[in-house]
This record gives sequence, structure tokens and C-alpha cells, in this order.
Amino acid sequence: MQALRFEKTGSFDNLDLSDVAKPSLAPGEALVRVKAAGINGSDAAAVLGILPFVTLPRISGRDFSGEVVEALDIAGTPADEWIGAEVWGTGSERGFTSDGTFAEFVKVPVAALSRKPTTLGHLEAGSMTLPWLCAWITVDTLANVKQGDNVLIIGARGGIGSAAAQLCKDRGARIFGTYTSLAKATPPPYVTPIELTSNTAIRDAIKQQGLHNKVDVLLDCAGYEQPFNDALFTMTPNGTGRVVVMAVHAKDGMFPINMRMFYTKALTLKGMKSSILGPAEVKEFLDMLAAKIDGGAFQGQKRDMGAVTGALQEILKRSSHIRSVIVP
Repeated sequence: MQALRFEKTGSFDNLDLSDVAKPSLAPGEALVRVKAAGINGSDAAAVLGILPFVTLPRISGRDFSGEVVEALDIAGTPADEWIGAEVWGTGSERGFTSDGTFAEFVKVPVAALSRKPTTLGHLEAGSMTLPWLCAWITVDTLANVKQGDNVLIIGARGGIGSAAAQLCKDRGARIFGTYTSLAKATPPPYVTPIELTSNTAIRDAIKQQGLHNKVDVLLDCAGYEQPFNDALFTMTPNGTGRVVVMAVHAKDGMFPINMRMFYTKALTLKGMKSSILGPAEVKEFLDMLAAKIDGGAFQGQKRDMGAVTGALQEILKRSSHIRSVIVP
């Protein structure tokens, strides 16, 4: 089969379209023909060597949507009930320490197979699984957003931010989201938009809403120090404030924080790592997400096709409200 593979890191030029052996199956594994594979920031970071835990050589890619063509149960006999099933998946260590989805086929544990939403095609399904998984880890596992929480999302237009907003709405939270510009953005009706027009735009907008010192949860989906530190002024000082970060755009990884503001508000800071959930937990989430999408409760991403290298470079520069996918 053909696959996008890299044997060393440091440049997108190291990513080659190679002929490699099709994965062989062990008992309890399935072979999925990839119909679409979303391109994410972690894919770019892996190729560039930003993520130190990536092992080489490696086929890149974490998201996929496709069709099961082979499957074996734990006894090693054919699991015929899965043949022809349209499935989607993401997460765990795929693309980092095991081969990923930028290939014609990918190997998946049968126990981790999740049927994609029937209302989405492969292009849509293949573009949204990792952003939504990141949003779920952020909202559920780390921030534990609850009904009645005031939630502030920095980067609400991006793939993770927009998914997090839908998850927070589903839980009955009140949502505020930042936008670099509202000129070309149409925030959903359940998000109160904050346009970043000044260095105090966030605290000013929250104060106008009568919620100074009353924001319970801060989700930073963008990774820039200025809006992050502005947002700290809005947080509750009663010791229950939760802050989750998942990006930093400085090349050296450094991110100055107003520590006096942070500790005087007794805030908790957590980092989001998309591979912290195992295959069974990812399947449970994706099954729930598929049901919500087919039921009309959640909406998927828009899609935009582009060259692989260009998409990898572009995804490092933008918040990814438009998703890019690879079609083998």
C-alpha cells in the first residue's frame, strides 16, 4: 500500500509517499480501508520533531474514516459482522508510537471500532474526530464543566474551541468565546462573542455582562499569552476556577503567566494531551458523538481540501475552523 511516512524529523521535506507492506492482523484486530484522514496540528508537530515521544520510522496521521475490509475476533476467526462497516476513529498513540492513518489502510483493535455517523460522509467524519476528542478531554476529563458554569473559550472559532462550545452547551453551561475578528465570523447563538480589539477586551466584555470574578472555567484553545492573561482577570477567586491549556505558539514553548493573578485566585491549571484516553475510552466517546450527530444535537466541521504539506504548514498558523483532510 502507499503511505505518507517519515524516517527523520525536522522538516516537511522528510515526509515521503512510500510503498509499504499492508498491515497484517493479529487476533482481535481489524483492517480499515481509509477513505479520508483529517490533518491536525499534532501531525505537523510530529513531522517537525516538536513532540519528543514520537518514534521513528512512522506513518503519520491520527484521524480516519473508512470501511472495514478484514477483521479477526480474539480467537483469530473472521469477525464477519464488521466487514463492510463504515467506521471512524482517532487518538491514543496512533501516529506517534504506532503507524497512523495517512495510508491506504490502517490497523485498529476490533474492540475500538466505532461506526461513523450515518448522516456524515467520510470527508466530514474523517475531519472531525481528533478536534472533538480534544474538546471532550478538555470539557469532561479535565475541566469537568457542569450545568450553570460560566465558561470562557479562547479561540471559539477553531476546531477544538467550536466543539468544546457545543459540549458545554449540552451540559447547560453559559459560554463566552473569543474571536480575532467578527467581520467574517458568525458565532452560534449559544456563544456570547468577545472580539479581541484591545489588550483588555476579555475582562471588559465579561465585566459588562456583570460576571467579573465569576468565570468558572477557562479553556485556552489558541495558545497566546496576551488573551490568556487578560482572561485570568475574569476568573472566580473562590478556589474552584479551572484552567485548561492545549497550545503554545512560541517556538521555544515558553508562555509567561501572570502568576500573582493566578495564585491569588487559587486557580487550577491542567494541560490537555490528546492521547491520554485509551482505545476503549475513545470508542465510548465516538459512539456517543455519532449518536448525538445523527440525532441533530451536534454539528460537524466544514471541510477544505488542500495539498498535504500546505495543509500541515497552514494548520500551525490558524485555529482550524476549516478542516483539511487527505483522501487516499
